[in-house]
Amino acid sequence: MISQWRSHLQALPEKDRTRIQLLGLVFIGILLWFGNIAPALKTYQEAPVLLAQLEKQSESLKALQAQAIALQKAPRIKVQDATALLQQSATEILGNGAKLNLEATRATLTLTSVSAEGLAQFLGAARTQAHALPIEAKLQKTKTGSQEVWRGTLILSLNL
Repeated sequence: MISQWRSHLQALPEKDRTRIQLLGLVFIGILLWFGNIAPALKTYQEAPVLLAQLEKQSESLKALQAQAIALQKAPRIKVQDATALLQQSATEILGNGAKLNLEATRATLTLTSVSAEGLAQFLGAARTQAHALPIEAKLQKTKTGSQEVWRGTLILSLNL
């Protein structure tokens, strides 16, 4: 088959052979461009954005790691101190929008009308001060007037 192609090509005039060779080179160039060069160029152009995103994620992970190490090194607290700190945080941060029920090393927080910011602030305080972590949450976001509030229950475990 290849020999037939070569003999057919040799039988063509020089001008036609040159055109076919040029067409073959253009075809190979197109294959190289779309198969190898264009994807590599796209990756090269997207690399700075991806590297910036990875750097941001890395910084975030390092901050979380530092926070985890600080929590691990924090001195253990007594159950009474943890429950008192948790009760105090609930009262100061959440106010009348939540009720805290304490049982041994578990705390059930019942939310009736708490803002997302207040809930986040309470969870941060519960984690750092009382060493309490959420283990179960049944929350629902509702709208009261122009403000969105959270309702439901949140169960926390005191990690002492």
